[in-house]
Amino acid sequence: MAEGRTPPPSALGYIFQRRVLKRNLLVALVVGCLLTVANQFDVILSEPFTMRLGVKIFFNFLIPFTVSSVSAAINRTA
Repeated sequence: MAEGRTPPPSALGYIFQRRVLKRNLLVALVVGCLLTVANQFDVILSEPFTMRLGVKIFFNFLIPFTVSSVSAAINRTA
């Protein structure tokens, strides 16, 4: 490595950089809303909110965030 250059961030460091985190959160928000509407909308309208439903909805947002974060880490340019 040339003198004066900083090493590239680790995968976790890269994922939590402001611009990458912002993009991944936006992806999770959009995809999570779509998944929730597609998979849980009838339940949300017809049944009371339960912890089980809350966990399902949480995962509708966590999974796309994780996928976009891993994809960003794999495809980052050093």
